[in-house]
Amino acid sequence: MLNGAVLPVLWLLVLLPALAYALRPREGAVIAPARLAVVRAALLLGAFGIAVVEALSAFTALTAASVLIAWIVASVAVVAAVLARCVRDVAPDERGQSLYALRSELRSRRGATRRTWRRTKSAAAAAPAWQWALACVVAILSISVAVLAISSAPNNFDSQTYHLPRIEHWVQQASVAVFPTDIHRQVDLGPGSEYLLTHARLLTGGDGAYNLLQYLAGIGAALAASRIAAQLGGGPMAQFATVFVLATTPEVLLQASSTQVDLVAAAWVACLATVVLDEFTRPGEAARAGALLRAPVPHADAFYLGLALGLIAVTKTTGLLAAAPLLLIWGIGRLVRDGRRRRACLCGRGASACTRADASRALESRAKTVLASVAVLLIALTLVGPFLLRMQETFGHPLGPPMLRESIGVQTADPRLIAVNSLRIAQTGLDTPILPLSDAAAAGIGAFANLLGVDLNDPRTTFGDTRFPVAAWYPDEDRAASPLTGLAAIAGLIWFAVKGPGLRRAYAAALAFAFVGVACTVAWQPWINRLTLFLVVLGAPAVGLLAAHLVKGFAATVGAQRRRRAACALIAVFTVLASVAGLLTVAYGYPRRLAGAFSVFSLTDNEERFVRRLEWLPQFEEAAAAVAAAEPDTVGIVQGNDSWEYAWWVLLPDGTELVALQSVVPGHEPADPAAVDAIVCAEDLDECRTLTPEGWEFHERGVVAWALPPSPD
Repeated sequence: MLNGAVLPVLWLLVLLPALAYALRPREGAVIAPARLAVVRAALLLGAFGIAVVEALSAFTALTAASVLIAWIVASVAVVAAVLARCVRDVAPDERGQSLYALRSELRSRRGATRRTWRRTKSAAAAAPAWQWALACVVAILSISVAVLAISSAPNNFDSQTYHLPRIEHWVQQASVAVFPTDIHRQVDLGPGSEYLLTHARLLTGGDGAYNLLQYLAGIGAALAASRIAAQLGGGPMAQFATVFVLATTPEVLLQASSTQVDLVAAAWVACLATVVLDEFTRPGEAARAGALLRAPVPHADAFYLGLALGLIAVTKTTGLLAAAPLLLIWGIGRLVRDGRRRRACLCGRGASACTRADASRALESRAKTVLASVAVLLIALTLVGPFLLRMQETFGHPLGPPMLRESIGVQTADPRLIAVNSLRIAQTGLDTPILPLSDAAAAGIGAFANLLGVDLNDPRTTFGDTRFPVAAWYPDEDRAASPLTGLAAIAGLIWFAVKGPGLRRAYAAALAFAFVGVACTVAWQPWINRLTLFLVVLGAPAVGLLAAHLVKGFAATVGAQRRRRAACALIAVFTVLASVAGLLTVAYGYPRRLAGAFSVFSLTDNEERFVRRLEWLPQFEEAAAAVAAAEPDTVGIVQGNDSWEYAWWVLLPDGTELVALQSVVPGHEPADPAAVDAIVCAEDLDECRTLTPEGWEFHERGVVAWALPPSPD
């Protein structure tokens, strides 16, 4: 499947760590600096990818050659940054360090590295068997998902409809400008993930590397979440538990080999969260409470927060529901801390000594916080602004057409409906294969709705004509619930709120605010679980810290043997169930699996693409072959709002221009049927027959049809 995608993937895998080395913070008071460097590098490369697509599109130059040149320039810049960092690391300081002293310092650093490596090996050797067992589970799942991502052709339902066809339209017109289409989601949903996939499409000429974007996003999300656990006070055990929880969560595993966008958005949210927490977790901060001049300047944090916010906004706007409270914590926390520094100064030195100079520094620090907050918004707007402007010009609203906002968003402020919506979202996310329990929970929500006097499936809080409840426990990438992770995260966040220090309580409050925001703005839908994946990623550190707390409590509760055994049993049951759920997900998940019927090893590429609708494959292939035989230059497309357009781009010969014969995009008229050389249709066959020019030959096969002009003879 990878074909020519190997080189660009390897290129990225070299570029990312190189840039991370150049961006690694020099100060030793940063928690997990290597992981922070990777987060910074990912944000910078992601923003670069978005900026390149927008910049080239402005000149209708979104081509393989121009993208290749952009990445060559970026690689040269990274090499220069690495060399500059090497020079800084070994250069003498202002005191004129001698060559002998410099060599001694380098030897000392190498010795420290060797000592760190020895300590790591010793800790690994001393680790109990159960830790090694869990590490093996994580490794097996990671390798299995990588095999699925590499071996599978893109077969996500939404990707067939709009994620991937929009990329083909952009490549065809060398621009991300709005185009006529009957599937409005191809132009009005956040394109950030597809922008990054466009680089892979142009550099490789195909879709072989598409699944790897979400796989890398899954690794990035786990890395950022483990760092969040460290920032909230968790040690190695808590950080490892966080990674284990995410690595065994079915929805994470399923999306990590998919061309959906939810895991990409969740990774950007986790990156923003860990940069926010840096503001409050720098060691020694409390000791400097009275030193106003030594307060950290938020310039670097603001830059990366702006990049993260922009990447979230341009990828999936639901992630902003978590970004908003986290950024409020960052800004308000800085202002509150400035006030505390001022009060500490007054108490320690007296009002007369602090009146002018320190008051001026306090005001300056607050001004910097305000300016940094404005900078965050401006940087984010730089990334998402061009897309919002196109939506404003096209639909008269930066968030797209009314049909999009009304179908996805909640259309009421009635607290009763919001309460019912939140319960439905929670029940779907925690759905289990224990059917009596699942049915009882759904029935209870229905009874609660009746008690409040509202419709359980009120159209103002429900997507389209969908109906609650739905079975969401099985491992389907669009619906998979996370009962183990969800319940454990809720327990961990409650523990944060009840017994945690201030930062943990603020973190729990931010996640609670984000969930309420989802319930107030996002209509319930059967696939709501993938829309809330960012909450799962942010909740994983709470699970890790709670698990580590229970484990540490074992040694401290020698006299409480009963509670100790209960805690041991609970953690053991959780890890076994999570491991089994993860292994079953990669083995028998849908629509990509390693074993059983429809395994990726038993299907062709086209069968993988159509695995959700295998009965459609011969129909599409027959239509595409008949049209290809006529050697058309331009093919018109007629389809419905959920039709699989991407199949035509794959099955028709390379170089064939595809244009829409219908359009719901204001100001963008569809092509004239008489001006195309052939017509292909999917689902909306009556409309297709109507649009077919008189005298053309019309053929219908199941859900597809095609039309060709009469042969010359």
